[in-house]
Amino acid sequence: ADADATRDAKRAKVELAAGGGARESVGAAPAPVAAVANALAGASGGTVVVHGVPQSWSEREFGAFLESLGATRASYRKKARWPYGFVTFGALADRIAGEALLHGVSVQGRVLKVSEAKPRGGGKTGADGVDVSGMSAAEAVVAKANANALRDIRDVICPLWNVKYGEQLARKKEIVAENLRAITRAVRNASQKARKQGRRFDVEWLRSALDNDKLACPLEGIVRSPVLDGYRNKSEFTIGPSAANEPTVGFNVGLFREGVTAVAAPVGCRNISSTAKFLAAAAETHLRALAAQGNGLPVYDKRDATGFWRLFIVREGGMAPESEHGWKYWLRPGVGPPKPEAGNDGKPIEANDKDVTPFEYPDEEASLPAPTTKDAHSEVMVMLQVRKEGYDDETIRGACRGMLDALEAAAATASPPINLKVCVVQFYDGLSNAAPDDAEIRNLKTDAPSEKNMDVIHESMCGLRFSLSATAFFQVNTVAAEALYRLAGEWASPNGKSLLLDVCCGTGTIGLTLAKDVAKVVGVDIVEESIKDAFVNATLNGVSNSDWVAGKAEVAIPRILNEYKSLIKPEDGARRGMPSVAALDDPDMSADEDTEAALQHQRTVLNQTSVEYLYDDVVAIVDPPRAGLHRQVLVALRRENRLKRLVYVSCNAKTMADNVIELCLPQGQDGNGGGVPFKPIKALALDLFPHTEHVEAIMLLER
Repeated sequence: ADADATRDAKRAKVELAAGGGARESVGAAPAPVAAVANALAGASGGTVVVHGVPQSWSEREFGAFLESLGATRASYRKKARWPYGFVTFGALADRIAGEALLHGVSVQGRVLKVSEAKPRGGGKTGADGVDVSGMSAAEAVVAKANANALRDIRDVICPLWNVKYGEQLARKKEIVAENLRAITRAVRNASQKARKQGRRFDVEWLRSALDNDKLACPLEGIVRSPVLDGYRNKSEFTIGPSAANEPTVGFNVGLFREGVTAVAAPVGCRNISSTAKFLAAAAETHLRALAAQGNGLPVYDKRDATGFWRLFIVREGGMAPESEHGWKYWLRPGVGPPKPEAGNDGKPIEANDKDVTPFEYPDEEASLPAPTTKDAHSEVMVMLQVRKEGYDDETIRGACRGMLDALEAAAATASPPINLKVCVVQFYDGLSNAAPDDAEIRNLKTDAPSEKNMDVIHESMCGLRFSLSATAFFQVNTVAAEALYRLAGEWASPNGKSLLLDVCCGTGTIGLTLAKDVAKVVGVDIVEESIKDAFVNATLNGVSNSDWVAGKAEVAIPRILNEYKSLIKPEDGARRGMPSVAALDDPDMSADEDTEAALQHQRTVLNQTSVEYLYDDVVAIVDPPRAGLHRQVLVALRRENRLKRLVYVSCNAKTMADNVIELCLPQGQDGNGGGVPFKPIKALALDLFPHTEHVEAIMLLER
């Protein structure tokens, strides 16, 4: 009662300070009731939108308002000029109590209203379709939270699990196609704007693009994944309570901001390997047995950031099947239903359903066998992530040793046997699962700090052998990644004297596969641990013509290009010391006859002079994270006019399109400002992640 009185006093004080008045009646406001008792263990508060918040408030002021009301929340968000704010609650009881505090409060003459936040991108949740008629507001909140906690894990981890693979390919190819159209639209609009401003440049490829379904370049199809089931060589499982409050090793069935903390086992997830599922089940059995005995340490609970066991990560090497075919064998047209015929007004003509023949997608269900133990080179690594705070060293060692014993016993009984080569534990007390690069990692068997060059497994790809530490990046679909890298290498077409820039190189996989075809590889990545792995992999494979640079690409690339500038053969007719002349069909921009004659004489003299350069040209392959390349990287790549060919590999077709627009868009008065623009040559989609909505895009640019 005292707490309630204090909270009411705070609320009244805030309302008066904000120019508001008493609570107004705006309908039935939710109240904390016994409905919470019916909530499942994996149901949590979720996120609400508070409407009517003063636009002038900053996020800090919004937070102070929530604090003054006494609303217990996990996080909040509010930007200036937003007439609303978001509040995420950890527990359902906090959500219902928070809504009761906020709903109907008058602030600066406006009455606050609270509603459930919709998922980003308009996605579906397990609560869609839940009938809440006849329920109180609190009961409805609980019913929806329970439905979310009981979602089918397949709909979360591999949402296309029940879609024919031929249809998956068609959908993914169309994602890439639509982003190629976005490039065409952006360049066309910029060209029209430049023309109105009197600038003189023409984009030669634009006409053919507009005639080719507005695709910036030909989309040559989609390369399917050679493996459809169990293809992931790395699985990152969450350890947490299930909807029934049992210790579970699997995946969250939803997002924390959506009000879901329940974890479900990976039953039916087609992308997860049988090895990873087996070890996850063994870990889960061990934790549940301890819990049943009243022993053991608790699993991590995101709602209050407590508990010990957090993550269970399985990495596999040497298990992927071998493909005797090149990437072209797996190339498919990715054909979908034909587009409806358009009328004179450009709008689709509605066909009579009786006259429409149902479209049949190609049968693509056949694939190579799922990865599994093959021989002594098949290796497995397990990394646990635990929360150290509140537990002494002896307790931690005992818990980890018990888990290790359970895993080793299970691996020995597996059929075929699992070579559990490395077991490590990572300590991390932060809120998110993504631990920093310097997080402590120890070997579970020796209890010694993990040695990066010792606690590794190996994977083979493109005729090379790669060393994988616990945190190293490596493509999760080995066979499909091999097709991707061979494709990227063919499109890059480097000659024996090329300088290859491997931008966002990770552990050096792309650069090392092409090292034999170039004079030198220079790789750049922001993750220092990945660069260390790249050096290890270069040594492991006897590659001596490579260098690896840790740092931001936007800083490193200009420095690298400047460092190698004098070693790269200049363009024909543009050797060092020779002034350049604009080669335009425009008399106002051309040099006079005397200048042309002098330059021609200088070309003749220089061509007769033998100058030895280490590199004939510059070739770049970029494989950035989902956010794409930094603008300064784009500027540096475009300014280096000796860079004639660039292969863009992307896991996000949208950011790829944004970056390609920057590289291809004419700039300046003649279009060549900031460097001659690139031209889109061709593109492909590639499916690295069957049964999910993700697709890889590859694009070749030239100039």
